[in-house]
Amino acid sequence: MTKNVNQIAKAMKIHYNLNEEKLRHMVSVYTLAKTIGELEKLPEQTQEYLEIEALMCDIDDKECNCEKCEYVKELMKKEQLDYDIIDRVSFVVENFYEYDRITGLDHQILLEAHMIVEFKEKNYDTATIVKEANAHFLTNYGKAFLKRAFNV
Repeated sequence: MTKNVNQIAKAMKIHYNLNEEKLRHMVSVYTLAKTIGELEKLPEQTQEYLEIEALMCDIDDKECNCEKCEYVKELMKKEQLDYDIIDRVSFVVENFYEYDRITGLDHQILLEAHMIVEFKEKNYDTATIVKEANAHFLTNYGKAFLKRAFNV
């Protein structure tokens, strides 16, 4: 875990305070995204983007009383992250489930990891999982984790 990832993880823990459900979800998405990224052998910078995105992707506008993207940007600025990180992470968080706006493997892997966690947490039926997987899963390891978790 890089210094930047550590800083954001700590900030998000503070943000979610005692909301154990949100913290558990964040950790699950982060862990799966990090693992898929490493197995897919992402470049170091892309891996860092992915890990920060995974920590921040579920911030809700209602939780921060402002525009989601603005809150994400301000939090990263407060933690003194570089502009390139702020720019990339903000774009991905803002366009999280915009399938036509996926512009890199970090975004794709984040989407896959998040979907796997959501499928598990919300007990999606097999037919829906297969439909979503066929439509949105592209990475080898995202597909492998999906298959292992749901036997699809």
